[in-house]
Amino acid sequence: MLDKQRYEAQCLELDAGKLIVEAQRLAGLTDFGPFEFETALRKLLDCFAKDMPLSEQGMALLKADIVRLLVNRLRMERDIKAHPEILQEDVSDPFIIIGLPRSGTTKLHKMFSAPDTVQKTLFWRMQNPAPFPDAVPGEPDPRIAAIANSGLLTDDNPDMNAAHPIAIEEVEEEGLVYQMSFKDYTWSQLLDSPEYFDWIMSESSTEGYSLAKRVFQYLQWQDGGKRGRPWVFKSVPHFAYLDTLLEHFPRATFIQPHRDPHKCIPSFAKFTSGLAHIYADSLDEHKHGAETLRTWSIAMKRFLDVRDRLQLDDRILDVDYELVRHDPMKIVREAYAKSPYELSPEADEKMLAWHTHNVQGKHGKHEYSLAEFGLTPDDIEDNFGHYMSRFINKH
Repeated sequence: MLDKQRYEAQCLELDAGKLIVEAQRLAGLTDFGPFEFETALRKLLDCFAKDMPLSEQGMALLKADIVRLLVNRLRMERDIKAHPEILQEDVSDPFIIIGLPRSGTTKLHKMFSAPDTVQKTLFWRMQNPAPFPDAVPGEPDPRIAAIANSGLLTDDNPDMNAAHPIAIEEVEEEGLVYQMSFKDYTWSQLLDSPEYFDWIMSESSTEGYSLAKRVFQYLQWQDGGKRGRPWVFKSVPHFAYLDTLLEHFPRATFIQPHRDPHKCIPSFAKFTSGLAHIYADSLDEHKHGAETLRTWSIAMKRFLDVRDRLQLDDRILDVDYELVRHDPMKIVREAYAKSPYELSPEADEKMLAWHTHNVQGKHGKHEYSLAEFGLTPDDIEDNFGHYMSRFINKH
């Protein structure tokens, strides 16, 4: 925990009530919909105040993030009231890529999203699912310019850009949508707060997934309905919530790449430390490494328990990381064979083209080690040994 004086100062800035009022003022609306969120928002903000030494820029970005999410909830609920048919949209059968972070999930997500026969989780739509009131049909969507002017995306973090480049008009993981509940694993990847992570792990995730489903129905409705196009989802926190995910997307096709956690854990710690530096004055890299290890160890245990309890081996297409790197079209074709959808020659060609033009290291080399985060190979063996014996060492 930070020192008392800084904690109290940050608490004054991170006032949930004031942020809620500001969102209502900006939107000109008051109804946030059926899902309670204030308890989670207050918990999240208190943990930020306790555990993250926010810079002036970081404080401004965090407050803007919260207000943006609240405004989107307000605008979405207004539109659902006006168009109740939104909640009849079928989003039950997405392709969902799950797995440890840094295991090839992003590559598969972007490949599967390349053709126009699927619905895309474009970054600018994930940031602002609700259209802006000043949008003019036929003109560039102002949500795109809003992201460009937000200061969120910069070129001055080469490690982060090498690990996971983000572009406004390309697909990005839909964890950005799950942040709208304020009770989501996605937040804990930025915030090194054992208190927040343990709290969300002890809470039901049902409302967060119900809210997210509502968002995807809303986005699909905006884009002219389903028209035979499945969504392509990828958000690494799904790993911990597979049972709840299935309740909300019961006809999903799951693809899970597997990579040695000796590589995944330090690689992800490196990426998220870069993300944290956007918000924080300083970061204890060893504390960050320890919390990254603990987070994914707990998630892995929960995932394996659910996978076995629900007998999901036949539902999940397990693939090796090296296949993701060198022959991903084999994965694509097997996944489509398990799904309700046919892979057209045009879609096959677009996915292959994406693979060909996006070689590993295109945006720079992502360098990392266990040691820089205070971790050892024994830490990985102790926490992921069962997973590795089941899915890694057999390859």
